[in-house]
Amino acid sequence: MYRKEGWTQVNPLEPEDFAEIAADFCSRHSFDKAPVAPRTGTGTGAGTGAGSGANKGSDGNKESADSKMEAMTEEQQLQAAIRASMNDAAQNDDESLEYAMDDPDDDDDDDSINEVQIDDSARGAAAAAAVPVVEEKAPTFTDEVVAMEVGDEPTDNAARVMIRMPDGKRLVRKFKLDDTVKIIYAFVAQSNDDAKGGKEFMMKAGFPPKDLMASVDASIASTGLAGDSITVRWMED
Repeated sequence: MYRKEGWTQVNPLEPEDFAEIAADFCSRHSFDKAPVAPRTGTGTGAGTGAGSGANKGSDGNKESADSKMEAMTEEQQLQAAIRASMNDAAQNDDESLEYAMDDPDDDDDDDSINEVQIDDSARGAAAAAAVPVVEEKAPTFTDEVVAMEVGDEPTDNAARVMIRMPDGKRLVRKFKLDDTVKIIYAFVAQSNDDAKGGKEFMMKAGFPPKDLMASVDASIASTGLAGDSITVRWMED
């Protein structure tokens, strides 16, 4: 080994160096089969012949390399295997450094993150579009009068009104003369469960009967409803 590798007494082969080379060789070669010729080699003599033979791609060259390996002494085969292992280690280090400097997986990770973000945004937009927009329904006139405050019956200066409900029931109620006709609508709506549920109705009075909706904001006194009779009908009837 001193002769082949150029080690001298000035530059000796240390035990640590030998142990490292031997361990690397043993990790790459099995004692159960003959040593494999190195793939590359720059040395002279038998080592060069083995290296150049391994680089050839034809079957004939491969057989020639195997024949040369068999013709090599045990020491020559050991030297060839050591050179091959050292060359493989150097090549692996270069490939690892190049892969670390330009790792294609980095771009794939970024692309995956962007794709996930785009998918989440698309799902959010689709979910927002799928949710129906419910517009608030404006309250009807019946809803409005159901929520009104009717108040108590007055004792003085009152207008007595008789009301005939859609089911035939008759109601008698006193209102203030200056109350609007809308108060009568509120009293009727709050006196019937269907009307409380939003069912629309109409009120008529006089002869011929006239719809009181046109006078809803007028006073009871001005419309002449004091002492009069009002008939209530459902709008759908």
